[in-house]
Amino acid sequence: MSTENNTGNLRAWLRACPAVAQNRRFGADYLDDGINEYAVMSVPSTLAYRENILGKNVLQPVQVQNFILASKDAYSADVQQNLANLKFYQDVSTWILAQNDAQTFPAWEGGEIRSIVPTITGAPIQTGANVARYQIQIRVTWRVTQ
Repeated sequence: MSTENNTGNLRAWLRACPAVAQNRRFGADYLDDGINEYAVMSVPSTLAYRENILGKNVLQPVQVQNFILASKDAYSADVQQNLANLKFYQDVSTWILAQNDAQTFPAWEGGEIRSIVPTITGAPIQTGANVARYQIQIRVTWRVTQ
């Protein structure tokens, strides 16, 4: 049984971004307590339905799903380190927009992606003495094909 799904497909697609360090762990829906790792996380998203002429509920033709790309990074009073953490998310956002413009998308179960765009800029969400969780939100708009 395959364990790949849309979150896994998005994770593999994001791993191709040149800003993403290939030697870092890249999880799905989980970040460890340590530093220097990434994760793509599913976010509860409302599926839109309509009733067809037979009275059955079917998915609307266009759906939107949100995800978070998060990382745990070194964090301190060191301005250069914190700016580098933010630059990573700026670079990832730029790459995502370039892929969107080129229509280069991951495979999508149940449909075809129409756009992938960052919707929230990179920022530290949780901070500690030496580590911070940074993240951006990504919106995937897709057309149902089934």
